[in-house]
Amino acid sequence: MEAVTSENTAGIAGYYDPEKTTTGDHYRFSETTPTYIRHEFVKKVFGIVGLQLLFSYGFMFACYYTEPARLFFLKNRWIGVVGLLIFAITSLVVACKPASVHNTTNAFLFISFMTLLMSLYLTSFCVAFFPFEIFIACGITLGVVFALTLFAMQTKYDFTQYLTYALVICICLIFFSIFAMIFRNKVLNIVYSTVGALVISFYLLIDVQLVVGGKKYEWTTDDYALASIVLYSDVISLFIHILSLVGNSS
Repeated sequence: MEAVTSENTAGIAGYYDPEKTTTGDHYRFSETTPTYIRHEFVKKVFGIVGLQLLFSYGFMFACYYTEPARLFFLKNRWIGVVGLLIFAITSLVVACKPASVHNTTNAFLFISFMTLLMSLYLTSFCVAFFPFEIFIACGITLGVVFALTLFAMQTKYDFTQYLTYALVICICLIFFSIFAMIFRNKVLNIVYSTVGALVISFYLLIDVQLVVGGKKYEWTTDDYALASIVLYSDVISLFIHILSLVGNSS
């Protein structure tokens, strides 16, 4: 992730406009950034995320209501696990070299590949649940994402300053998930799903502010592919935790 600080960017913002120059597009937002540039970046990222979610949920529901496809994913749930592992590994590799997806073609391939991987994971997870559980989880997720996004965009509080703490929490959550998988227990699963949903909600606040900008850390204009994948994975992960919580509670 190439989120950068905004303190040192005010100087260049006064004379640099990526829409009116032939120089590179590695433009950093600041308080003096023209409003339309920030808005175009936000609309681009949110638009991509919307298309990703539309594809993923469309794919999942198509497989869910097609009996042969649903049975296939029920019998081969390892496909989703493998997809998630490849997604995580690819994310780490690209995060170490974000410039690799600044090219438009590479960005398109990266977004498409990652969306397909997460769609496989989403489908393999959802086929084991009842339809009403999935729809309840969808409704709750939609409401939570809308509320958190609106709050993150309107509040003056800077959540991006907690990026380091978020990383530590993420590592703890990973170990918690391993513990929950080894010691399978309904109560433990409910606790894990609840904690996971709260943690992902915290990530969503941070990641929305990284896109909107104006805080301590923010994405550059070239990072739309990474920003889209991060927000997209936040929404899917939140849905997974909420669905697990609904399923274990019903």
